[in-house]
Amino acid sequence: MSSSLSRRRERRRRYTAIASAALALIGVVGWQLSVMGPEPGSHAPMEICALNNTTLRADVDADGHQDEIYDKTREGDPLVTFAGGDTVRVEKARGRWQKFRGVWSDDMETRGTFGDFDGDGYIDLALFYSQHDTGDSPEDNMITHEVHYGPLATDLSSARTGTIRMPYGSFVSGVRATDLNHDGRAELQIFQSSGDGTERHYVGRQDGDGISAAVFDQESGGYTTGEWRRLKLGWLDLGKCHDAPKPKATGR
Repeated sequence: MSSSLSRRRERRRRYTAIASAALALIGVVGWQLSVMGPEPGSHAPMEICALNNTTLRADVDADGHQDEIYDKTREGDPLVTFAGGDTVRVEKARGRWQKFRGVWSDDMETRGTFGDFDGDGYIDLALFYSQHDTGDSPEDNMITHEVHYGPLATDLSSARTGTIRMPYGSFVSGVRATDLNHDGRAELQIFQSSGDGTERHYVGRQDGDGISAAVFDQESGGYTTGEWRRLKLGWLDLGKCHDAPKPKATGR
């Protein structure tokens, strides 16, 4: 009788151990799947071109279909519309830890722009997450300053990221991508608060495993806040789409 009871107890212990191991495995797999998220395709690079200064076409997720990137204000708040109809804003590209850190700071904002910064043919994302000035004093709180190299997943994540090296950690009010020298590598135009109602202009270029930014013009002293928005710099430098609207003819 006692031997039968001990066998039953042993079986229960084994079943309990197996069930616990199975639950732990399910939890780990579920966690890994949630962390991994979506992955990009493997299609070869496609044309990157602009319809105008606010709309860029590119195969963001390398699925063989061109997607559309629209930045209405040209300040660095673009919306990506994938060929299948799904949309995602650039702020979704921030990682979980970056989002968590931002909870403890007020007036945080995301800025981002798209361009082929490393020249491999895939579209990349330059991403900033920084804190607004407090009065006339800039805050030194830049949680995110990184580039997501393409191809990108549909949540704008990437298997390869690099640091955007900036001299200061103050608020980035706007970013744009250009290719002024037409060498196939986009430049990153960055407009960052320098305090007292002024903003400084930096240009970032691919440098090793990331992007290094330097002051555009040491002599100019920058802009008053928002003045940089009048600059024509933008996506049209990356090349115009063949079906882009032609400028309207004007009479004398």
